[in-house]
Amino acid sequence: MTITLDDVACLLHLPINGMFWYPDEHVTEQVAVDLGCELLGVDRHAMAVHVRSCRGAYYSLQWLYDRFVQYHAAGSWTYATRAYLMMLVGSTIFADKTFTLVEARYLVLFRDLRGLGSYSWASAALATLYRHLGDASMFSCKQLGGYPTLLQCWIHEYFPTLGRKGENWRSDNQGLPRALRWCLRQFGIRQYIPPAPPADTLSNDEIAVEWIGYHQSVADVIRGTEAVGYPHETVDGYLEWYYRVSHPQVVPPPPSERREVPVPVFDAGPADPDWARASTLVRRYLRQVEAEEDDVAYADLFEVLRIADEH
Repeated sequence: MTITLDDVACLLHLPINGMFWYPDEHVTEQVAVDLGCELLGVDRHAMAVHVRSCRGAYYSLQWLYDRFVQYHAAGSWTYATRAYLMMLVGSTIFADKTFTLVEARYLVLFRDLRGLGSYSWASAALATLYRHLGDASMFSCKQLGGYPTLLQCWIHEYFPTLGRKGENWRSDNQGLPRALRWCLRQFGIRQYIPPAPPADTLSNDEIAVEWIGYHQSVADVIRGTEAVGYPHETVDGYLEWYYRVSHPQVVPPPPSERREVPVPVFDAGPADPDWARASTLVRRYLRQVEAEEDDVAYADLFEVLRIADEH
């Protein structure tokens, strides 16, 4: 298991789509001074003194906060916005192990404030955390950089017993920055076969718009289902559908022969309960005789049933 982009989007509500920006690794103190003068409107001498006090191409989070307050009071909104955003990312997704400084190279991201939505911030946050986790795996490392809150939320999401008990997700907790799982069993709801996706392919912008309102989609799904009688309860035919569309087993091919692609089984849906019942009984028998699902006879038997169903 590992943190994925989907986890970052669900837990932090950061956008996945967009351009992945790779920061310059060779930003010197002089470049940090130049960026501060250009993008933060600070006097060159004062900028040089501050960078020198940080002992590298960094800005202090407290210093950025002071600049933000100063520019906000003066109505210099562009400079105030850049100072605020640098302070924000420096204490969250781009935090280093000092937790008091932020690298000056990130200021380039905020040169064009109107283009901030074009970046994949979730990718940047995840890549930064991975880099710091790699450093933290070394025995000589004593601290973890990156955004520990993301790691902690991910742990709470997938290992809830490690934290305080009784903090289950409720359907009225919409808007919280944590993942809302699409598996209905985790909502205490009976798992059913989901409908097919729309035929028309959505663009990236349309997907982003749809994703913003996914809380309402979850609420709509829950509203039309039934509570379970036992934790793993499903509708008839669900397991057959799941085994057809998913990859529950990973079996390496024999070294001396090529494996044939299995013949797809008949699409059993809730509208055909007889077929779902028949396929369930067939699978039960095949398991008793220890038949493998990738056997040719296994797929042939379901093909026979499909033909019989058509006639």
